[in-house]
Amino acid sequence: MSVKAVLVDAMDRVVLAPSWRVFAGAVGSFWSLILPTACVRCGAWDRSLCLACLEDFRRATVHPFRAEGDAGSLPEIVPPPGVGLRSSALPTNGPGEFVPLPVTAAGVYAGSVASAVLAFKNHGHTDLERPLAAALAGALHVACAAEAEAGITCNYLLVPVPGRPGSIRRRGYDPVGLVLQFLSKRGELPAGTGVFAGVRPRTAWLGMAAGPPSQELWRRVAASFGIMGSRGGQKGLGRRGRQRRVAGSMAVPSRTVARVQGRACLVIDDVLTTGSTVAEVTRALREAGAYVVGAVVIAATSPPSATKSVPPHQGKKRRGEG
Repeated sequence: MSVKAVLVDAMDRVVLAPSWRVFAGAVGSFWSLILPTACVRCGAWDRSLCLACLEDFRRATVHPFRAEGDAGSLPEIVPPPGVGLRSSALPTNGPGEFVPLPVTAAGVYAGSVASAVLAFKNHGHTDLERPLAAALAGALHVACAAEAEAGITCNYLLVPVPGRPGSIRRRGYDPVGLVLQFLSKRGELPAGTGVFAGVRPRTAWLGMAAGPPSQELWRRVAASFGIMGSRGGQKGLGRRGRQRRVAGSMAVPSRTVARVQGRACLVIDDVLTTGSTVAEVTRALREAGAYVVGAVVIAATSPPSATKSVPPHQGKKRRGEG
């Protein structure tokens, strides 16, 4: 074992110990006196989510639901031969029928859920990692529940949607990867699953090696230098705009293809909007020889199809990225 691995293991044991949580809580209370923080939802002082808004967040994410109904850019589900999709709870294709990739969401992107996701993702509130991780864990266990009930190990690879390099540099962390890492270190992922952070944004130089430059490739070159108005996420873009922005933008590096070939995967993201990002990660994984059996997200911008309404305690729905 390398020195780095030993140090990482030692730090994990320290940080995950109960005594560390007590110490961290005391330091956090002291630090709030020097640099006070406010609830990202209601503005109350001392916590990123006050106790009332934290309870509201937990209520909003306690019942994960299937969210693929209104995500028009999701790809069609392709069952692996002889593995995965063994439960009647998951969709199967009828003759000539398009069945989208199943997506399980912890909650609706509204109210306290939207506030927490945005604050964690864009405003450095990394202390919200714990409630967001709990919400994602609940959705993951629901997605794997049918397999467990059938006595089958849910041996899926959990593949986080990669952040753009510029966004990771700006934030200092990858939000989806950070939450999955938290669950993995605490042993709270469904039994048999493992994290595969092997999908990467396709660089402009890799694209040049693959063929003649296109307009989209030059746009990515410009984005890598931060010029020509190339910055910005997908917020505000429609379904087609999101599809164009992410099309062909991700790949599994050749050195890690062997790890994913023939494996059943679940794509993990923070917010599901149109499904274009999930579709691009799915394309990259399938191109590498993997089977994508579904996706799991913390929040979906559309409420459960059965109700088509936002629960009263979540307030007005807001659009997000995904």
